[in-house]
Amino acid sequence: MELQNPESINKRPSLLTTNEQINNFYDQGYFVIKNLFNRKEIQEISLAFDRLQEIALTLKTTQEFMGSQFVVEGTRIDRIVWMAGAEPSLLKFGEDARLLKPVSQILDINQFDQLICQGHYKLPGDKVKFDWHQDCQHRGYGDVHWKDVDGKGSYVQTLMAIDEVTLDNGPVMFVPTNTKLGYIGLDKHPNPLELFDINKAEPVLMQPGDVAFFSPYSIHGSAPNNSNKPRRVFINGFAYPGANSKQYPGYGSGRRVYLKSE
Repeated sequence: MELQNPESINKRPSLLTTNEQINNFYDQGYFVIKNLFNRKEIQEISLAFDRLQEIALTLKTTQEFMGSQFVVEGTRIDRIVWMAGAEPSLLKFGEDARLLKPVSQILDINQFDQLICQGHYKLPGDKVKFDWHQDCQHRGYGDVHWKDVDGKGSYVQTLMAIDEVTLDNGPVMFVPTNTKLGYIGLDKHPNPLELFDINKAEPVLMQPGDVAFFSPYSIHGSAPNNSNKPRRVFINGFAYPGANSKQYPGYGSGRRVYLKSE
C-alpha cells in the first residue's frame, strides 16, 4: 500500500494523550486512558463478542471461519483472531479516532496498518492464561517479516476492557519496561524469569471502556480467570506503514487505516 501525500501524513491531530502518558509508553512500556469508550459502545461490542462466542462454541476446533480465525478447543476459547471478519460491526471501533489519535502521537504518523483485531475471552473455569512475553515476538521482529521503521518499535498495541478487570479474573500484568531494552528473547530463554524482575509486575485493573496502550517491547502476561465472571478484552494493534510484511489470518487483516486531521 502506498503512503499518502507527506504533507497529509505530517499534519498532526489535536492532542488527546498527555506528554506524561507518551513518556510512560517509552519509559514504562504502557499507559491507560480511562473511560475512552462509553457504556453504550461497550454494550454494542459486548453483543458482538457474544455472537462470536456462540460461533466458537459451535466450531469446537481451531479453524478459519467467516473471515476470522477461531482458536478454540471444545468450550475453551483461547482467542478469536481478526474478529471483524465474522463481525464487521467491530471495524468502526478499530478505526475510531480515540484509538488512532494516541497511536498517531506515539508513531508520529497519521496512517497505520492494522494487524490485530482480536478478542480474548477468559471465561470462568476455562484456564486460559498468557505466559510472560513481548508482543514483538509475535510480530516477527528480527526476521524478514518485520522492519523497525521508526527505530522505536514501529508498533502500538491497544487493549480495551469489555468487562471489569479485577485481581481475581486474570488482569494483564505489566513489568515496567523501558522500550530502549528492545527484544530480550523471552521466548528463547530456558528460564525467562531470569531476564526480568517479576516482583515489579503491576496488575492493570480496568473498567469497561478503559483502554491500555502498550509497546511491542513491554513485558506482560496474565493468569487464568479465577472468578465467576468473564474477563473479555478487545485488542487492536497498529504498525507503522512498511514495518510489516507478514500476512495475518482473517479477511481484511493488515488493512490501512487513517486518522483524519482536524
